[in-house]
Amino acid sequence: MDLFDTTGRIHQALDYHMQRHNLLTANLAHLDTPGFRPQDLLRGGGFDAELDAALTATDSGHLTGASAGRFEVVTDSSATPGLDGNAVSVDREAVKIAANQLRYDTLATLASQELSGLAWAANDGRGG
Repeated sequence: MDLFDTTGRIHQALDYHMQRHNLLTANLAHLDTPGFRPQDLLRGGGFDAELDAALTATDSGHLTGASAGRFEVVTDSSATPGLDGNAVSVDREAVKIAANQLRYDTLATLASQELSGLAWAANDGRGG
């Protein structure tokens, strides 16, 4: 197991959630664009798999491959278009953005704790 395995995986997850946030807010910018279909970002494994991998990884053989680093932009087929063909719902996008932000904040906390642990180890167990 690499010393920075967990940190790298958390970094990939943070990248995913930042890119997803940008895509979801871009959907809101197209609220009045006729015929626009909202898009979302997909990644293999999902947040729960990423969080589990970050928290329980003790050996590279235990990882499920949730962090492939490959993100795919897809059209949200479950969105219902209005009369002008635009399928962006402010409420729906706001919920997605809020949930994404919570996940990002959780991963940022994990990254901070991981880096703090590495700093502690680099200082031979002394604080500061």
